[in-house]
Amino acid sequence: MVLVGVVGAVLGLLAFGADAVGGMAGQVLVALTSSGFSWGLAAFLVGRFAAVRRQAIARAAVLLVVATLVYYALIVFVSRRWSGGYLEDGSPADMMGLLSVAKMTALWLFGSLVAGPVLGLLGHAVRSERTDAAALAAGVACGALSGEGWQSVAAVEPWRLLGLADAQEAEFVRGVVAGEVLRVALPVGVLLWLTLRHRLRGSWPVLLGAFVVSGGAGALCWYAIYRI
Repeated sequence: MVLVGVVGAVLGLLAFGADAVGGMAGQVLVALTSSGFSWGLAAFLVGRFAAVRRQAIARAAVLLVVATLVYYALIVFVSRRWSGGYLEDGSPADMMGLLSVAKMTALWLFGSLVAGPVLGLLGHAVRSERTDAAALAAGVACGALSGEGWQSVAAVEPWRLLGLADAQEAEFVRGVVAGEVLRVALPVGVLLWLTLRHRLRGSWPVLLGAFVVSGGAGALCWYAIYRI
């Protein structure tokens, strides 16, 4: 559990560091370290390597909770991006900024306590269940990990964004597009790895169907989160 806490702290630190990197590299780093895919994959892998279900549930939840707390603690005490703004009447907006950080921390802590155990259980099921059940778990997990990517692609429409960017914006736009591609392609890569590693090719209808349904449901969930 201590090792899981350390990994969670590193995950939060990497996500915080990615926010400070600009340009195309920054967008790619955010996709790799500060996204639903990267944090969800970490919780899934923790569950996959757990010996029993109880460990999979507890460790995946702890991982995401620690990562969330470290990430927002760094925002509050290090970057202080919540401070320095002013309202229309000229008064400081620091309290409003802190309230916004508190709301987001509460939202993602709740998400960690819900999504963490689920992803941990799915990871454990991939390794311990029979072929069809393992294929179902792998498809659901990888579909969920791709949900943010599908939602973001639908919202950003990168094929249109590339055509609208001028010379000054080109690097940033390329970074955005690269990040969206990674959010969709990497879960597919994880699905292929699990299929080969656990010999799930015979259950490909279950695997593919679960991936599609879970990916659609995940995209709707991320749409709701962004609306909130």
